[in-house]
Amino acid sequence: MPTNPAAAKKQPALCMWRKLSAAQWEDVWWDRLSEFSDRLASTALPGAKTIRLEVFALTRAQAERLRANFGGSVSAQKTPRAVSAAVRAPIRVRGKLVVVTSERERAAVTKMPGARRAVVIPAGMAFGTGDHATTATCLRFLADVSGELAGEPWEMLDLGCGSGILAIAARLLGARRAAAGDFDPHAVRTAKENVQLNAVTGVRVTKLDVRAWQPARTWRVVAANLFSGLLVEIAPKLAAAVAPGGWLVFSGVLRVQEAEVVAALHGAGLRIVRVVRKGKWVSGLARPV
Repeated sequence: MPTNPAAAKKQPALCMWRKLSAAQWEDVWWDRLSEFSDRLASTALPGAKTIRLEVFALTRAQAERLRANFGGSVSAQKTPRAVSAAVRAPIRVRGKLVVVTSERERAAVTKMPGARRAVVIPAGMAFGTGDHATTATCLRFLADVSGELAGEPWEMLDLGCGSGILAIAARLLGARRAAAGDFDPHAVRTAKENVQLNAVTGVRVTKLDVRAWQPARTWRVVAANLFSGLLVEIAPKLAAAVAPGGWLVFSGVLRVQEAEVVAALHGAGLRIVRVVRKGKWVSGLARPV
């Protein structure tokens, strides 16, 4: 019988995957490696247009799968590296935004060459931090749409706002104003705190039940990161809220429910222009017919 209990519970050795890449592909790598976002580090190399990608705390099988798919190298992780849900690497969004966890990280990002605007969303939140595939894809859709609307006045509505990250990002990406709502009082309180933390103006956060909500106006951009059943139920209202020539960013859809949601949006007068599938989650971009 082992005399050292710790030895009896010896953990398998961890590995690290590493690869160099052109800095211009950084966003692409964060998409490709999204399943390891809590263990991914991207480091800009001084004086070079190159980044070093490192994924830590991998099993041997995971590391070898990354090497087989993307090249790079695999090595034993000699010094254990703590990976905590309360620590998150910065999340890059199309070269336009970076989502960070603290003022200290924001200061570091904004001092870097080619500085990007930074959104501070404290780590450890249960929703809307940018880590989840649905939120991350919504952010990238929003960045893409903001490019299409560059030079035009536009406003945004964020339904199911969670932490308020999409509304805050919309203001930094050029929206004149953003309205955000959530049914959960804790989410509303948190979103308001994050608006203050990021010192953005023109963002109004309210408690909102989308089932009872009736759009009294239209917006150029509407984001709905909701459950599939809700998206189906309120599809006509979503279509009524999107201005002619505007955009609907929808997410929170499970793959097994994708067809149902797409059919409901089509039936309400919206056409799907892009769909992104990550793991079991589906997000999409739609426009009025």
